[in-house]
Amino acid sequence: MKNGNEMQVYAVMGGFNYEGFDGDSLHLFDCKSAADAYVEQLKEEFYDYVECKVMDVYMQSAIAA
Repeated sequence: MKNGNEMQVYAVMGGFNYEGFDGDSLHLFDCKSAADAYVEQLKEEFYDYVECKVMDVYMQSAIAA
């Protein structure tokens, strides 16, 4: 966690060479080992490629502003 309103997650998604990413495969994880396990699961399925990125999540609410 970087500060009070921001955290990092691992975004994992599989895709196909000609069609691109499959949005249904997108999962977010706060634990690297769980993200790595999902990467391996997607590789064993029928996806042509799998991508895992570290993404920032900003936890802000319009009510709190």
